[in-house]
Parts: sequence; C-alpha cells; structure tokens
Amino acid sequence: MGWFSLTSASAQQLPLASQYIWNDYLLNPAIAGTKDYMPAIISYRSQWAGLKDAPVTQTGSIHGALTEKVGLGVAFINDKTGPSSNSMLQLGYSYKIKLTDKYKLSFGLAPMIMQYSLDKAALSTDQPNDIAIDRMSPKTLTADINCGVYFYAERYFAGISAPQVLANKIRVGDLYSTETLRRHYYANGGYRFTVKEKYSIEPSVLFKVAEGLPMQLDINVKAMYDQLVWVGTSYRTNNSIVGMLGITKYNFSFGYAYDYALSDIRKYNSGSHEFFLMYNIMKKKEEKVPQIN
Repeated sequence: MGWFSLTSASAQQLPLASQYIWNDYLLNPAIAGTKDYMPAIISYRSQWAGLKDAPVTQTGSIHGALTEKVGLGVAFINDKTGPSSNSMLQLGYSYKIKLTDKYKLSFGLAPMIMQYSLDKAALSTDQPNDIAIDRMSPKTLTADINCGVYFYAERYFAGISAPQVLANKIRVGDLYSTETLRRHYYANGGYRFTVKEKYSIEPSVLFKVAEGLPMQLDINVKAMYDQLVWVGTSYRTNNSIVGMLGITKYNFSFGYAYDYALSDIRKYNSGSHEFFLMYNIMKKKEEKVPQIN
C-alpha cells in the first residue's frame, strides 16, 4: 500500500504495517521520546508475495527524549509498487506534559517531504505515445505534516493522530495531472496485563479512517514471556488475519509477521511477509550522589 496512488483513486495512501505495536512512532509523532530508551528500527514488508508488481516497503526510524519534556524523531519510508515508488522523510517533535506521577500527555508534530517517482519505461499502454503518460513527470516533490496526541502510563496508552493533515496537492505533470494527499485519522489504545511473574498479555486496537474510504479496525493481542519471547495475532477487518512472533536479547529485537488475506486477492498470492530489527539504546541510569551529613 503506497503513500499515495495515482493509478487507483480508491486506494489508501499510507503504507500498511502489521507490527506497528513495536514501531508505534510511525503511527503518531507524539510518541517520540515517550519511552525510557531510544528505539532504532528497520523493517521490510513484501505485500502479496508472488503477485507481480505488488507493493514492497522499507522503513527506518529512531526517536528519543532530548529533555524531560521534548522528544525528537526521524523516519524514512520507501514504498514501491510496480513502476511507481514513493520516498518520505519525516522529522518529528513532541512536547510532553506530566499530568500526575502516573499519567503523561504528549503532543507531536512531524513535517515530511515526499518524492514520487515513476519509471515510464516500465509502463505499457494500449496506444503508443499516450498523452496522459507523456504529461507525467518522472519525479516530483511535495510536503505535508503529521500531528498527534498521546496519553500514556506504565501499563496502558491511548493516542490519536492525523497524517497528511494539510492534504496538499501533488503535481505529477501539467495542470491536468495532479493528485491530492488524503487526510488519514488514527485512534489506538492498549493495556498490558501481568498474568504471572514472567508472563504478560497486551491487547490493543487501532481504528484507521481515510477520507473517502470506510473505517478499518485492527484488533491485536500480544503475549510475552520474560521480556524475551513474544507471539501475537491481529485481525484486520475485511482484510486479513496476521500471525506474529519475535525474540528480544541484548537490547536487540527481531520480529516476523505473516498476513493471510481474507479477500479474493488471496487466490493470486501466497500472503504478505514482514520483518523488523530493532536496537534499543538504553537510557543511562542516574548515579546517586552520596549524602553528606
């Protein structure tokens, strides 16, 4: 799923990810700096494996706390579908407010620059020298902004965000060749239960709405043992069922997800595969200064 699509006006524009419970900064810039470590994450997703010209997405991100109140983050996403590709660089800023000793609130903004590229040589048309294709530029740039609010505590969280809030136009050629970025709206939340001393379960939900498209709901459950091994599953309404598993060791985390499509497109592919690798740059412990009586 690309950041935007010029070939399908009904397509959702933001890239799909199944393991966003680990890389939630991509959902909401207000999450920058809200963790007690600095997660650096790279991921790779092959959508609808075996289907020609299916989407392939690579992401990379890092975020952390600059001060007690300010967080910063950066993310890069490259999404390719057939002859078109979209690259985006996002710079995030968050401001955190301590409501009580347990509850905190964070506000985030993330300006982004996007480049759309089209390989015209890879296109085949019914008519040679198609005017619509000739009018299109091989590369074009645009900018927009993402914003969000995030409420969190030790065991639970809730957030809302609005990517591409300015809904800027993308000119891919002359005045007759333009596309508009669609506003998206996300709302998510979750709670972590401790079942036994080393076992925890974290259910979560994510509502996704894009202008002109029906709402989509993800229902997720993640179970973890001793902060070491985890498994999870997700149901994406009218889309897919996802199985996830991973391991964490020495501040490294590796995860894999497999999506089984529920729509008729499952007849033409072998599912979707997603991998991520994360390194947690741990926060330094504060040294206690001895008291002199």
